[in-house]
Amino acid sequence: MTRFACLQDPLFGGDNYARHGSLPPGPPPPYESVITDAASHNILSVPPDQSVTGDPASSGSQGTAAAANGSGGRAAGLPSPAYNSDFEIVVADPVKQGEGVSAFVSYKVRTRTRLPQYNRPTSEVIRRFRDFVHLEQQLSEKHKGVIIPPLPEKNAVQKFQMSQEFIEERRRALQVFLNRAAAHPALATSPELQLFLEATEDTWAVEMARAQQAAGSSGGASGPKERLKDAVGWFKGLGQAATSIVAGSNKAADSAEDPEYIKVRDYLVALESHLAEAHRQAARLTSKEAELGEATLEFGQALERLGRLEEGNVSEAFSQFSSRASELVAARRKGCEALGAKFEAPLKEAVRTVRSVTAVCNDRALALSAHLAAKQDVDAKKVKWARLRGTPGSPPEKLAEAEKEVSDAEGRLRETKIAYEELVAVMTEELNRWQKDRAADMSALLRDFALAQASMASEGVRAWSGLLAELQAVTGAPAAAAIT
Repeated sequence: MTRFACLQDPLFGGDNYARHGSLPPGPPPPYESVITDAASHNILSVPPDQSVTGDPASSGSQGTAAAANGSGGRAAGLPSPAYNSDFEIVVADPVKQGEGVSAFVSYKVRTRTRLPQYNRPTSEVIRRFRDFVHLEQQLSEKHKGVIIPPLPEKNAVQKFQMSQEFIEERRRALQVFLNRAAAHPALATSPELQLFLEATEDTWAVEMARAQQAAGSSGGASGPKERLKDAVGWFKGLGQAATSIVAGSNKAADSAEDPEYIKVRDYLVALESHLAEAHRQAARLTSKEAELGEATLEFGQALERLGRLEEGNVSEAFSQFSSRASELVAARRKGCEALGAKFEAPLKEAVRTVRSVTAVCNDRALALSAHLAAKQDVDAKKVKWARLRGTPGSPPEKLAEAEKEVSDAEGRLRETKIAYEELVAVMTEELNRWQKDRAADMSALLRDFALAQASMASEGVRAWSGLLAELQAVTGAPAAAAIT
């Protein structure tokens, strides 16, 4: 199966859109439209009572800035979305709180929305990473079958170091997460997202306390030994789930599954592997580009020191080279930042998204297993009932109890069948939508990579051409042919 063959493949829903009588939603926000530069962190700092579509002429300096940016009534610096959405969400102003292992980073989440269900068109709240994790968990629990946008991975080492690069990378990834969730047709109007985006800190603290209490009442660990036991059990369960889904060890479930879906599952395994390798190579490429820039800078500095020992034109030529090398390195650093934000980071997000798809596959496997278990339970209850009926002198109350057990088991069988079929229907639409979105994302990613490389090459030609002209002027050499 080729990378984009699933776009028209029946196993991804095929003609589901025609059957359901509606067109699929547009692609998710391009990566560059849901991240901002560190210099743009003060966007959306507008009065909360200002309307989303306020008149630029009547909104003071912010209206003027918005008009200058071509964004209508949007706040200054806010990237204009390249998709149809009722949200504009920015994660900004990361602030480190505390020291050591207990340190964390808080973020301001600024939102504009046109949805009437929200209490205000604009809001600003403070959240930390664990709050985003809670939102992701709530969305996963309440929207089975839906592919939830992924969060950035937890990194204990980086968290302890709290480097500016790590904080900024996480901030951008959190912003992407929220904007993708807000652009999702099933998640945009969810009460879980609304509570996260507009609840005050006090209200949100109550929500987190409620969630922790619910986790504790459902059998959460209370002491170190219990937590360790739960952690070991979780890892074992994760391994079993991975074995069941990825390696297909659950033969009974696989035999009951749609063969085309098994192909999808195998495709996801290969896709994650290739995407992970592509991300690894993208990170390596970005690192090599940065190393080349630093090597050029150090070479220029060495020539400058060498030039101090020379006289006349030679000394001036070395000085000119060092100056141009600094300009070239500055341009290369900017290009490397663009590669990281528009090429490496989207590939990393794509890997995480495939894992989110696999999590939905896990839900499907669990739903099917529950249905098969319910079917086996019905069969066992019927055998028991038949045995009692065939035994002379069986007490009437035992017969009635066995009949009720069969009826209850059949009810559970119907419920598990409905739950499985509903999840499959949602998942089919989700896979179709995700594959179309992924194709658009990959096309945009390759385009941005080519643009970044072309920009760096153009800056390099400009710098080296300028240096060549200056060296010719200093040494009096004849002009060389223009570099194109």
